[in-house]
Amino acid sequence: MIVGQEIIDRNLVTGGASDNLKNSTFDLTVGEIIPIGKKAIRARRKDPIVSPYFLAPREMVWVLSKEEFSMPATVSGFATLRTTFTKQGILALNVGIIDPLFHGPISTALINFSDRAREIRIGDKFFRVAFFEHSDVSAFHAKDENVVRAQYIRNLENVSYSDFSKSFLNIPEFDDEYYSRKFWSLIWEGIASRKVISTTVFVLVGLTIWYLLETGMWAFIDAKLDLIGAFIKKLKIL
Repeated sequence: MIVGQEIIDRNLVTGGASDNLKNSTFDLTVGEIIPIGKKAIRARRKDPIVSPYFLAPREMVWVLSKEEFSMPATVSGFATLRTTFTKQGILALNVGIIDPLFHGPISTALINFSDRAREIRIGDKFFRVAFFEHSDVSAFHAKDENVVRAQYIRNLENVSYSDFSKSFLNIPEFDDEYYSRKFWSLIWEGIASRKVISTTVFVLVGLTIWYLLETGMWAFIDAKLDLIGAFIKKLKIL
């Protein structure tokens, strides 16, 4: 494992400094914030500086590292989101391996799973990267996946503009009001889809109520129910 100043001395990461070193890992910082949605991208292309950005509940945003990698064929990196973000309810969609022979910045999609807006600033430390040395993998290097920063930003903007809506993660709140609406929705759907059965049931219920009212049985039953209720209440007191 490659740790400490050796990470910088070997130029595995450029654009960083000793302040980025922590224990056995290197901290990446936010260099670009790319919001989701057509309106947000149009505004960003006029004014790229979006900091601080307040990430709303269940909203997603792209962040691109300020630092860039220059990985040899004998080193791989492993990136994980800092606990500073996870403790706030922010999770990253894509974390994992930084391949040997990769050159360029890396990005991730951050999603706010908390119930309040969270602040993200350019310069915030967001990824911790550990570096591991291994045998030369040049023979297994299928293709060059290096990225130029300007093109990378453009690609992220295009994805945000075309493939996602700002509310794509909106999740309904499952409270009493939600279940009440769902219950009555199911009732009316059942009535609408089974009109013959529904009509028959309504007629029978109507005739039963009419009969009870006309014969005085309704008042009789109501009185008996009151007696039963009073009896149960008396038992609870005892």
